[in-house]
Amino acid sequence: MGQASAAGYGAVDFQSPATTLWVVGVLVVIAAGVIGHAAWRRRRHLGFTSRTGRNRDPQLLRDIRTERWTGYACLGLAVVLAGFAAVGAWQTHQNVRGNLAVKYGVSAVEDARWNGAFLVADLVLPDGSVQDDAKVYFERDGEPLIGEELFTPGGGV
Repeated sequence: MGQASAAGYGAVDFQSPATTLWVVGVLVVIAAGVIGHAAWRRRRHLGFTSRTGRNRDPQLLRDIRTERWTGYACLGLAVVLAGFAAVGAWQTHQNVRGNLAVKYGVSAVEDARWNGAFLVADLVLPDGSVQDDAKVYFERDGEPLIGEELFTPGGGV
């Protein structure tokens, strides 16, 4: 990501950061369950030991510690992946701004949101006018298409 194509457009990838955030969410849920289960097992074991004065399974605390560290590893992986998602989203938004500036001279992209195959945003054009809720489609190489270009033969959809 972030590499310029032959025409000078940067890669635009909205899907990868969003997918990565879903994976982060799944990892956080798994980690919470594993860490919670380890805490429950430890509390039960220590309660039994304090009530009876005996340790029914000497390996149990070691197993609980392993379970807890597995949960921490899932959380660590989730944090790393969240960082990758944030950097990917930031790079994509920089490329969107750069690609629109290269082709159309757009000086600012405001209130940008993804709507299916299109980016919908308020674009500040070179003459200072604002095109509200402009639909922008991006080709594979990152080339942006706006307005009539979207529906001409060979362009856009």
